[in-house]
Amino acid sequence: MVLALLLVWLAWFIANLAPKGLFYIAAHGAPGLRVPGDILYFVGVSLAGIVIPYHLCRVWGLALPLFPKKKTVWFWIGSAVFLMLAVFLGIMAMADQGMTLGDAFSHSVEWLVAPIPIFIPTMIAYTVLWYGLMLRGWERVFGGSRWATVLAILASAVIYGVYHLSDVDKFTSLAAVADEIFITSLIGVGFGVYVVLGRSLLLAFLINWALNWFVFTPMPDFHLPAWEWPLGLLILGGIWLVYRYGWVKEA
Repeated sequence: MVLALLLVWLAWFIANLAPKGLFYIAAHGAPGLRVPGDILYFVGVSLAGIVIPYHLCRVWGLALPLFPKKKTVWFWIGSAVFLMLAVFLGIMAMADQGMTLGDAFSHSVEWLVAPIPIFIPTMIAYTVLWYGLMLRGWERVFGGSRWATVLAILASAVIYGVYHLSDVDKFTSLAAVADEIFITSLIGVGFGVYVVLGRSLLLAFLINWALNWFVFTPMPDFHLPAWEWPLGLLILGGIWLVYRYGWVKEA
């Protein structure tokens, strides 16, 4: 099980590293590699981030609860507080890149909407891979106790942070690398705690989506032409159909 978790992490790392290498090359003299990089990215995200983790969760019997069975007042209050914290962090990240909310909303509706469909496959992958397979998988590896849950939150958060070493297209120094790993590991801890206490992958997905909209909206790479918006969903849908009605049905 440990070997499988590490191999899935390695597959996810490569699935992010390879296309981002193409993005870097495309931005420095070979723009024709941008679309192949997008295709490679969404294929990798669909396989290493969604289909394989989902399949392992089914094989190992790991829970993927969309909502808790009992939705108490505290669940909704905690979710609202966590959402506000995520939005606050997102706005701070946007400001660090030199953009205010006023700057963002001065753009056209198409510009504001563009990152939303592009994020869908990635946010599904984050939810299934990190808050499903990795969190619950390491929890079982560590023994299933309360301390095992704490260790699993920390382990999944750290390897979530380390995978950001694949962001070769945006790092300029070792200090930037260390900051990225530290910040993303803290975010991973926050989402891990929320999923363990709230048991809602659906709200974790939506909150993460909101956070990342603020983080990535200032970046030009997330404002692609409208014809590219459904690219990731089409690739994910095709791979999912093959998995669901081909490989799984045959098995």
